[in-house]
Amino acid sequence: MPTVTPAVRSLIETLLADPGMQKALAFLEADQADMLAELKEMTLLHGAPFAESELRSPMFKKKLEALGVTECRIDADDNAYGFLPGSGDSSKVVLEAHLDTVFPKETPLAITEKDGVFYCPGISDDTAGLAELLSILRAIRHAGLKPVRTILAGGTSGEEGEGNIRGIRAMLRDNPDVAACLALEPDDAGMLTKGAVGSKRYEFIFTGPGGHSWLAYGLPSPLHAMCRAVAKMSDVITPSEPRTTYTVGVISGGTSVNSIAHSSRCKLDMRSVSTKALAEVERTMLRLAQEAVDEENAFRAASGQKVAVEVVCIGDRPAGEQDENSPIVQAAWAANEALGNTPVITEPGSTNANAPISQGIPALVIRTGGKSGGIHSLDEWHDPRGMDKGAKAALLLLFALAGLQGVTQPLALR
Repeated sequence: MPTVTPAVRSLIETLLADPGMQKALAFLEADQADMLAELKEMTLLHGAPFAESELRSPMFKKKLEALGVTECRIDADDNAYGFLPGSGDSSKVVLEAHLDTVFPKETPLAITEKDGVFYCPGISDDTAGLAELLSILRAIRHAGLKPVRTILAGGTSGEEGEGNIRGIRAMLRDNPDVAACLALEPDDAGMLTKGAVGSKRYEFIFTGPGGHSWLAYGLPSPLHAMCRAVAKMSDVITPSEPRTTYTVGVISGGTSVNSIAHSSRCKLDMRSVSTKALAEVERTMLRLAQEAVDEENAFRAASGQKVAVEVVCIGDRPAGEQDENSPIVQAAWAANEALGNTPVITEPGSTNANAPISQGIPALVIRTGGKSGGIHSLDEWHDPRGMDKGAKAALLLLFALAGLQGVTQPLALR
């Protein structure tokens, strides 16, 4: 629990008392039906990884333009974003939600409803974040709120899986004057994620001569080498503090039951809140993969043939942490308390916030409100009741960071 200074509490109270802010907050309550309609509309547009530019990027750019967001663009990494220009400070505050879902294009998308709960792949993570972001922009426009720092608002690509947070990385690269970042994700209003779980992901591609299981018996097998590697990896003990994990999540290969495989593959995910611990388990796993190949080749040395392994990095998310008493955490805590939400600092996560946190840019994952479940499954669901609570907290925090023209200056972040 952070210690919120009197200056931060005063900033939140001043914003909350402003008639324009009160008008925007009231709008968010009244906008719930429109937000739900937009959530349903966007859910039915696939957000397949690496295919954001087909439907979701142009859709989101068009919606931003309709809300008066300036200089809207789709960049080379499929982000769709624009700006609410600031009146004074030259830096920017990012408010974003990610465009992609985990589901491939061929996934059937049909929304069903039961007792006010809506079911469809991708309806929560992170289409709910996109819908809430647009609702916040409508509230800002309705109330005529003007920031001091420029607000960069948009949808980012590649947050999920092997997208490797490519969108937020590109956004920060192209906007080096970002002062703070807020990422909208589904969950209970008041939940705050300030820590970044780093991850490294590898695909190991084992190859060899292959052949008939009887006629070519004695050749080294890429599949056997892979199994040796996975067995070795599964015996690795990682520290519980700092928490460090791994799993081999995918394996494939072989031609038939009566063939010596000519290739096989596996994918490994490693995570830690510590950059050092993550690097240590990474070195261990790479060494074990090569050891397994060497052992398979030694076991079948008489054949004169060898297997080999190619190692391909398919994911690299940096780790990072922020002090719980940092200004951005204090402001988020105070904003939620002022609105009657119960703030909670969650366990570190693997999100778009990893990129700014690792670069020393203050960042948080803040939640949409409402309820969600079945995330990343075909039974994903979202209950939008209570999303106004998350939207109000996000709006209040956004203007604490950006400043409200004629009312408050931007929060000093460093």
